[in-house]
Amino acid sequence: MMHVLKRNTGKEVLFFIFVAASAFAASAEQPIITAEQVEDRLQGGGNVVIVDVRSQEEYRDGHLPGAINIPADRIAAERSRLPRDRASTIIFYCRGLG
Repeated sequence: MMHVLKRNTGKEVLFFIFVAASAFAASAEQPIITAEQVEDRLQGGGNVVIVDVRSQEEYRDGHLPGAINIPADRIAAERSRLPRDRASTIIFYCRGLG
């Protein structure tokens, strides 16, 4: 599903959001969730980490509140920033394909 965030420039950016049970989830396929489901998970308690996998420049232009920035090509190198326990929820998002 997609979520729309207006940047400071007034442009709209579409984000594809998916969630992993942990940074090292066994399943190759993770669910895509809606913005409303992200909000529910954040309000539901527990450890939830939101990861913006876009470039640092795109992150600076605008990002979801509380998100950390780990560009997609740096996830393996920066995996120590992500929780390892399976009880944590990690939500990754990007601007989509193209």
